[in-house]
Amino acid sequence: MDIAIVGGGMAGASLALMLSHYCPQLSVVLLEQRPLPDAGASIRLPSFDTRATAIAAGSLELFAGLGLWPQLRDYCAPIEQIQVSDRGRALGLSMRAGQQRASFEGMLGAVIENAALGPILHEALAQTEVQLLAPARVTDVQMGADGAHLRWCGAEKGAESALQAGLLVVADGVNSPLCRQLGIGVDTVQYRQQALVTTVGLQRDHGGVAHERFTDDGPMALLPLPRRDGQHRMALVWTCAEEEAESLCALPESGFIARLQRTFGWRAGRIVRAGSLHSYPLSLSLAREQWRRNLVLVGNCAHFLHPVAGQGFNLTLRDCYGLAQALARSGLAPDSTGRLDLLQDYGRDRQLDQQLTIGFSDRIPPLFASSAPLVRGLRQVGLLGLTLAPPLRASFVGQAAGFGL
Repeated sequence: MDIAIVGGGMAGASLALMLSHYCPQLSVVLLEQRPLPDAGASIRLPSFDTRATAIAAGSLELFAGLGLWPQLRDYCAPIEQIQVSDRGRALGLSMRAGQQRASFEGMLGAVIENAALGPILHEALAQTEVQLLAPARVTDVQMGADGAHLRWCGAEKGAESALQAGLLVVADGVNSPLCRQLGIGVDTVQYRQQALVTTVGLQRDHGGVAHERFTDDGPMALLPLPRRDGQHRMALVWTCAEEEAESLCALPESGFIARLQRTFGWRAGRIVRAGSLHSYPLSLSLAREQWRRNLVLVGNCAHFLHPVAGQGFNLTLRDCYGLAQALARSGLAPDSTGRLDLLQDYGRDRQLDQQLTIGFSDRIPPLFASSAPLVRGLRQVGLLGLTLAPPLRASFVGQAAGFGL
């Protein structure tokens, strides 16, 4: 086998599709610990409450290149405008798709429910030559001069199988047990914050507007979702202090809505409903090595980011595309996929994009969470600069949309 991908979530599935599309000469196997949905099974979406992913315009182009946009379109809410604002301050930033080069079919991006995105990716995989092993739990990996030697077990307890691949791609998520086994260290920054995630219902249509709102209680993202059963819906990500998150989760729905409305304001109109609240701790996690001979890390095991700008999955897609392109243009024989010089070239090509995106996700939340007068003034100057300087704004939008590099 040329390439083995461990982890069949959105990162691993996206990479497998890109490898199948751009490197058809390579043999690829995908191992996923959980059972995959049956090919052809209908997509079942929650009636109201949902988890969703913001997909930047550059990422939509990548999916379109794989032929997936017709399937994704039916489950996406377009982002036609992004409003960035600082609660209680006069200045803000508004970006419309028609004013930006960084757009896809008139959109700055789109929001898709995870319950649709996952099945669409796996349905597309079932139409490729990628070998799918699921459920398949990797129990041991040994790296050698000829690549990775894996042992894995399926649904039957005690029954193990083995496979060898020239290149091992680890895509099994944050706190990866496989990375620990391989001795790959992780640098972590604990933000001492929680992310509250839920779906909210609005009295009026969101109009394709996404909000990044910075408040004294922490940054908020309010993202458009497709209308369902007559309900106007948006996905909320609210970053707040740990003790604040606990008190918010304890509120009844009416109390939470009142608190959210008071904190966010009325830019999106009246909030009339809130779904189940989910809370998780926030941290920045960076693998100290993303590649070695015969080994690459992608997805959350490589970099797990603060969700303030919704850049984690989009950065992962660009990494996957970069790896597929590096392999496609190398002209190497299939048994040379793990060559160190090839992977070093891939790493150098991805370095600047990762540094810019990770740095932005790490530095912006503390800046906008501060109530210090000097810091407030500096961030207002920053918003003013983006408002008055079109080239600076274009660069900012281009990077956020995945077109910057």
